Amino acid sequence: MRAGGINWAAVLVAGIAFYAIGFVIYGLLIPPERWMAMSGISAADMEAVGQSRMPFSVVMPLMTAGFMALLFKWGSVTGVSKGAQWGAVVALASAVPGMLYGWVYGVGPIDMTLVDSAHLLLGHVTVGMILGAWK
Repeated sequence: MRAGGINWAAVLVAGIAFYAIGFVIYGLLIPPERWMAMSGISAADMEAVGQSRMPFSVVMPLMTAGFMALLFKWGSVTGVSKGAQWGAVVALASAVPGMLYGWVYGVGPIDMTLVDSAHLLLGHVTVGMILGAWK
């Protein structure tokens, strides 16, 4: 399932893996009450807005996997180790600093920012490993 020199099956699997990491962290490891407290979100906020955006939750992991596949194509990245390295670089160069902007210029607590940053780092490394391995 290749188009434009990108293995789109690998992109799909990598995106699903990234999504699954988020599910484990936010759905299983952190109880909802703790997550809301860490995020500064009330139950009323969740009722009003939170769940209405969930259908879009798959977009970010798929975008990450798709654009990392393009970067890997341009950089001729192959192999699990190189994929993991590139995934970490992309996360630390872009995704994690993006999270930190929200904390620095926002009003939210640091603990949720750290959890979100860890999620992004793990997700990018996993996506990199899958894309690097699956040529």
